[in-house]
Amino acid sequence: MKHIIKLAIKGICVMLPMIAIYAYTWFNPLGYMDEESPHYLWNKEKVNSEETCYYDTIILGDSMANAAYMPEVLSDTAINLSLGGMTPVENYYVLQDWLTTHRAPRVCYLSFQDAHMIMEDCFWTRTMYSHRFRREQNLEILRTAEIFREPTIITDTYKTDFVSYELFLPNKYIASIMNSGFNQRYEKNVETQKRDELHRGRYVARGADEFEGGEKAALEEFYVNPIFEDYYRRLIAMCVENGIQVRIVKLPHPENVGFTEEYKAQFHEFYGNLQKDYPEITVDWITNYDRKCFVDANHLNTYGALKLSSDIKALYPEDFGTAPFTKGQAEAVNDSILTVRRGEQLIDWICGRDYTLFLNDGAGVYSISGLNNREDGQEVLELENGLKVWRESADAWRWEEHVLGDFSVVVIDNYNQKEVCQKSFWREKETCRLAE
Repeated sequence: MKHIIKLAIKGICVMLPMIAIYAYTWFNPLGYMDEESPHYLWNKEKVNSEETCYYDTIILGDSMANAAYMPEVLSDTAINLSLGGMTPVENYYVLQDWLTTHRAPRVCYLSFQDAHMIMEDCFWTRTMYSHRFRREQNLEILRTAEIFREPTIITDTYKTDFVSYELFLPNKYIASIMNSGFNQRYEKNVETQKRDELHRGRYVARGADEFEGGEKAALEEFYVNPIFEDYYRRLIAMCVENGIQVRIVKLPHPENVGFTEEYKAQFHEFYGNLQKDYPEITVDWITNYDRKCFVDANHLNTYGALKLSSDIKALYPEDFGTAPFTKGQAEAVNDSILTVRRGEQLIDWICGRDYTLFLNDGAGVYSISGLNNREDGQEVLELENGLKVWRESADAWRWEEHVLGDFSVVVIDNYNQKEVCQKSFWREKETCRLAE
């Protein structure tokens, strides 16, 4: 009997590390998961939680859509549910889950880059890895992929991979655990999700990095993989059945990217056929923006997202209503203003919003109101967008001492009654560069 007990104790001791790793893997994903997993988990929690407020506008798509649509600029009732790497396959289930826990939105914006209408590159490494969807949804994806014989999903090891991910087996997670150390990614991932909440889902290319690629290129073929067309149509049909207005937007590329006539013909043929079957949908193609709006060849940076969201709002003003700009929207805009590296872009951020910009060039102090609602004082000039510049007294703002720069600015958020930032800039030929 004692011998049996000793063997049992030894067996337990041998198994304990494996049990501990398994439990850690199952119950603490934020402690070790990397890359886009915290965004996927935020999305999962947001979509599957009971409704606390009504979102009348949702954005679905991939990383190109996630980077482009800025909810805080669109409206206080818009949310960006797109995720990096996702195809129409995953987005179908995102909407399916959303409609289970939330009232149907009035409008759904759909945008995908061409690559995610052709191949699946995130199902195993992100969707299954992060357990974004329920088991029955994953099985349905696999069954459909088997029918279409989709090789980017139905791999040589897809059955064993499915079991390993579903059961959180160490062979799929041990590398992440070893690379992260014990719980070393938890605080960073929690902070990541807080910013996702602040920006209501937008997380791709948050910053002011600019695309420097210069070689001209032309996209030659527009093709949609049959499995993705199937799910694309399912997604649109679900919207139509629930009274949701579908707005498909082909997002812009940098100005050095062009399109052959064959590409244009294939694009218009595909979406023309789609509109014949679903006449309620709208399709818009925004071809190009200046490269300073991009972080790379596909993704808009934060300034580009401001421009795109402003253009969409001007194109479909009825989608976004006339509700006043809120303190929460201002907090998200403030986070973006902190990243600005071109002085002239600050004007675009405050235009139409209750912000005040003070400028000190050493010779005088000036102010600009984002609402352009000042009625008295000394007007100096009017900018191209209609905002007026006013002269102020030297003590209009208490300035920090700046060592660099031709001029300094301070941005005031009047919604939250606080200073957003102070920045200094150098004047260059066609821009004002951040002094750093």
